[in-house]
Amino acid sequence: MKHQLSWSEGDAKLFLQAMQEVGSMGGVADLEPITLEMIESIQNFVLKSSIDLNHLDGIKPAALSEKMADKSKREQLLQILILLPYVNMKVDPRMVAIVDDFAEHLEIHPQTIKDLHRVRDNHLKRLLIDYGRRSLGEFLGLDSAPKVIKGVITMFHQAIGDRAVSERYQQLETYPEGSLGHTVFHWYRDRNWALPGEKKSTSEFLLNHDCCHILGGFNTDVQGEMNVAAFQAGLFDDGFGFESLLEVILDFHLGKAFSTVGDIIPSSTGAFHPNDAMEGYEKGLACNTNLIRDFNFWSEADQSVSKLREKFNIPASSSPLLIQP
Repeated sequence: MKHQLSWSEGDAKLFLQAMQEVGSMGGVADLEPITLEMIESIQNFVLKSSIDLNHLDGIKPAALSEKMADKSKREQLLQILILLPYVNMKVDPRMVAIVDDFAEHLEIHPQTIKDLHRVRDNHLKRLLIDYGRRSLGEFLGLDSAPKVIKGVITMFHQAIGDRAVSERYQQLETYPEGSLGHTVFHWYRDRNWALPGEKKSTSEFLLNHDCCHILGGFNTDVQGEMNVAAFQAGLFDDGFGFESLLEVILDFHLGKAFSTVGDIIPSSTGAFHPNDAMEGYEKGLACNTNLIRDFNFWSEADQSVSKLREKFNIPASSSPLLIQP
């Protein structure tokens, strides 16, 4: 089960020094403002430390590996280091090489390292194919050929219209105001989205993702999609959440029009704001349940959103319950 890591001041300093090392390309370049903001946001939302960043030196990968033995901490650190080349929108090969050196010394080799190399080399089509295959299992639960076939048939059937399914979701309008079910109904209607089973719907497979928007307090605009992706990165304990965050970064920060979401929301640049994204990541880390894999909507639909946030340990949101699109 996923657990939120606790960072001592000593380990937190090592974490920040590693970020400094990558961000400065081994000490030969000044930190760009957005990279510094990313370091500050990690200190505030992940490490909960109060280390002086004004006089922070980098640390070499070999030295770090000698001082940080905990595998879970190594994994979280490396996933954040992998994000840094994307943050300044350049994916500089020199920065990627330093991330690779950290991966080798930490003996951690997540899929996101391979993804980073493909973005560096502009092999996005291959990345999209591989990511799409993995997301069928990780994100949609279609982890075998029979499930994929059944899932595709279900999505197609619901997109052309499934009266039994649509009527079930239309009944959510009668659920108590403030309940998750009632909120989902109006969330879809306010955005002129078809409910599952209605013609041109996206089917039920994305319902848990939409519940993450509601429970986490994230809109469905470009910024909201970025921040809910960071939230989902905190939900997963196997690294896939960071892959889904990468997808959104490519679409809305690097403007690569990477995924099919570009057909719904046009790709754009500069949408990754470290403080907002890492606040979302912090919420995901705090959540005690993977709301993508392990959440059953119909067993919780009649419960109030506020109570569900308490149940799943999601920090309260200052946004209104029904955020307007």
